[in-house]
Amino acid sequence: MSMSSERPLPIVGKVNSQDLTVSWASDPGTADENTDRICVLTMANGQVRLTMQSATLNLKGMRLTKGHICVFAIFEPFDGDVSAADKASETFMNNIMKHDITKKPAKDALRKCLDAVDKALRKSGGGTMYRASISAFAAKDLTACCVNGGRMFILQNDGNIIRFTSDETGTLSVGTAWKNMMMVSSGYPIADGELKNDMTSPIGDVAAKREMGSLPSSSSIIRAQRV
Repeated sequence: MSMSSERPLPIVGKVNSQDLTVSWASDPGTADENTDRICVLTMANGQVRLTMQSATLNLKGMRLTKGHICVFAIFEPFDGDVSAADKASETFMNNIMKHDITKKPAKDALRKCLDAVDKALRKSGGGTMYRASISAFAAKDLTACCVNGGRMFILQNDGNIIRFTSDETGTLSVGTAWKNMMMVSSGYPIADGELKNDMTSPIGDVAAKREMGSLPSSSSIIRAQRV
């Protein structure tokens, strides 16, 4: 009994606005530690709401027009280095708040923030490798970024799915021609024929169907759906 009570709990969160419904889940599986790092940033009307790991945010009164920003990210270890993922997620989120992605291309801001991450990791003297998936929304304009094998799936208006990943650091300017976005950590089991269902079903149902709690390592999913 004592061992099971000490296991880290699954993380589930949600952000609602008039334009987006965003939800996420992260589970350590049968491991003793959740090594994924869920990062959520929303900025509107001078207010900043930031969480790393868990939260439920009700922003239904917020319309994602000019001046409103949402950034979501999954940072995870690369080659088993948990400390690098921790430092990378913290540094990235602290830096992204300094950039106004409504006035300049988010692609440039993301790369500057990741440059700051690389500099901080080199300075720390620890590990320098991490894996990440990042999505930045300026109003409904989506910019995607994948680092060292991060994975992202984007359902376009025409019904086709963009499968985006990068072995190094890659960015993709999606614009506004999208319906749903999903990004997952390396431990999340992808079922090719059920991608659209994973993008739209209640997050709890998806976590149960993918048996995230029974997997041998951490698994995480973040989804954004246009309202």
